[in-house]
Amino acid sequence: MRKQQRILSLIVILSLSITIAGCINKSPKYTIEDVRTKIGDYLYEKYGEEFIVDRIGARDDDGVTEYVARVYPKSIVGTIKENDKYYYGSATIDVGESGELVEPGDSYSYVTRNIDMEEYLLPQVKKTFGERVLLKVDVQHKVTGDGSWWAGYKSKSLEEMNKKIQKDPEHNRLELELYLYVFDQIEDKSEKEERRKDIFEFVQYLKEEDLFNYLELGVIFIDERVLAPSYPQFKQEINQSDLVKKKIEGEIVLLPPLELRRRMSTELQKEIDKMSEKELLANMRSIRKSKLKGITKYNMQYVALVYSLGMLKERYPSSITEEDKKNNYNSLEKIILEKPYKYMYIK
Repeated sequence: MRKQQRILSLIVILSLSITIAGCINKSPKYTIEDVRTKIGDYLYEKYGEEFIVDRIGARDDDGVTEYVARVYPKSIVGTIKENDKYYYGSATIDVGESGELVEPGDSYSYVTRNIDMEEYLLPQVKKTFGERVLLKVDVQHKVTGDGSWWAGYKSKSLEEMNKKIQKDPEHNRLELELYLYVFDQIEDKSEKEERRKDIFEFVQYLKEEDLFNYLELGVIFIDERVLAPSYPQFKQEINQSDLVKKKIEGEIVLLPPLELRRRMSTELQKEIDKMSEKELLANMRSIRKSKLKGITKYNMQYVALVYSLGMLKERYPSSITEEDKKNNYNSLEKIILEKPYKYMYIK
């Protein structure tokens, strides 16, 4: 009996020794700082500038340990771009079978392409719509093998993407989602018609630049009163108020109380009238890109949406109409500028 116990004890000890030895051999030879350094060096080599690598976490992907980090350039620290998700990317790095860190990968190329496209379009945007405009861009580089399906490709710049498209247009294409936020007030029908013409001219420009084939364009006119100093206080008051049902063209919508809307419209207008163009532009530029979609609620005075047939087929195939199939936006009448039901300001 004692002999069997000794043999069993020996087996357990040997098993533990093998397990511990295996753990020691597979234990990582790095720290979180090593992960940070590896990713930082990779990003510097790829993009030519230093990056902040933070919020590093680990996850298990089919038995492979993968580290994920948030990344953004050091150059945006202390600017309005800091803490704006529009300018942030991610990076990943796997732990290899021998415990080594393999080559990282990243998504920041999407950010660089968007910035490149924004810088390319901005002069024409300002020429057409004026200085008080912010852009949100989403550029996709799609590639295919046989044309049956298209996948995203991480070209790191607009220049690199354009070279690939020019070299092999049958297997590469550009998809552009572009939203323009114009901070102004459209006062009357005449001004509305002028804005429709502006949008039409801009669409023709995008055609000339070969940016129309796969295009989703939104031109959103935000009431300039959001730029007034007291707007944040009124916004807080709206958030704390009980919304009121209102029937508009047969639709029931929820809006802030009428008294609050009147008071807000009047007081903010007085503030806007006293502000210089420089002050208005400064307040507009203090708005983070990631917050633009949220600011449209109640503040969007007019909106025009333009979709190429190629983009409709790609993103909204079930909604395509016969009219969509014929619409190339070759005439001004195709540009529809609508007022949303939830616009809250009262003249």
